[in-house]
Amino acid sequence: MRVLLGMSGGIDSSVAAILLQENNYKVIGVTLRLWSETDNLYSDIIPDYITEAQQLASKLNIEHHVIDVREDFYNLVISYFKSEYLNGKTPNPCAKCNVVLKWKSLNDIALKTECTHIATGHYANITTINNSYYITKGIDIDKEQSFFLWGLSQEILKKAIFPLGNLTKQKVKEIAKQKGFNKLESKKESTGVCFIDGNKYQPFINRIFKNSNQLPGIGNFVNLSGEILGKHEGFPFYTVGQRRGLGLEPNEPYYVTKINSKTNTIQLGHKEDLYCNEMIVENYNVINKSDFDSDVITRIRYRKQSALSKIEFINEKLLRVKFNDPEWSIAPGQTAAFYTDDLLLGGGFIVG
Repeated sequence: MRVLLGMSGGIDSSVAAILLQENNYKVIGVTLRLWSETDNLYSDIIPDYITEAQQLASKLNIEHHVIDVREDFYNLVISYFKSEYLNGKTPNPCAKCNVVLKWKSLNDIALKTECTHIATGHYANITTINNSYYITKGIDIDKEQSFFLWGLSQEILKKAIFPLGNLTKQKVKEIAKQKGFNKLESKKESTGVCFIDGNKYQPFINRIFKNSNQLPGIGNFVNLSGEILGKHEGFPFYTVGQRRGLGLEPNEPYYVTKINSKTNTIQLGHKEDLYCNEMIVENYNVINKSDFDSDVITRIRYRKQSALSKIEFINEKLLRVKFNDPEWSIAPGQTAAFYTDDLLLGGGFIVG
């Protein structure tokens, strides 16, 4: 069987390649060249991660392709990132990329290279229930990545393979070392958003808006009664639930409770003001609506905040989440994922 493997040059996709070969798959590697400030649309310098992926593919005797999707990435992901911030939301570019770009590109390449399956180094698993394909959590609770994969279609899921789903990160490192990839075993992992250097959001937002005159500039912090508490640097630099970096010296701690992009106003309140009984989710993807006939677990953070809730489908684009107990700090623009135990049922983007 021919399998297309997304290769980033890191340890996870490399060990995935080793395991697939050991299970008699014919592995075809592909690395997507994504936009970043250092690798923009006009750069001819090959990024290190592409070179590393090519070297690993060569060592494993794997056919390897590099697909340049920088333009699509900028138009679909970076533009979304900018638009969400200008609308007072906190975007989740990784979820957006998975939905509109990364897996679609992998599927297109799989068809062109006659691959029957698509594999990645995600820590997740696949199962079937009543002829439907579902993602389940990986066994490593610190690394499992099902939360980011709720947008995958049945067409994709029936082809997907996750070789690392039943392994811990420590075991993956041991395999890399045993196979002679000592450099990979000790390589520092990348964290955060791939196109933001050092995961420093504010400088990046400043730079991408620098020449467009779209940043709103200084505005007012107000309390729940509308009284001015101080000045802020512009609403795109803040997110709901934020406490640090407000530049205020109040007698009691304040949190960002609401962002008004039209007036460039940020509302502040106390911790208890951030609790909500329900929220609206848009552009959702669920596998079977019947899975939601009883309570489900709603996750609004990657590694925390799992809450029992009831789901009400409003229409084909919107649903309402009613929490059994009030939930804290729901940021519009972020994503929600729905589970029954370890079974991923779907997800969508939080409206508020």
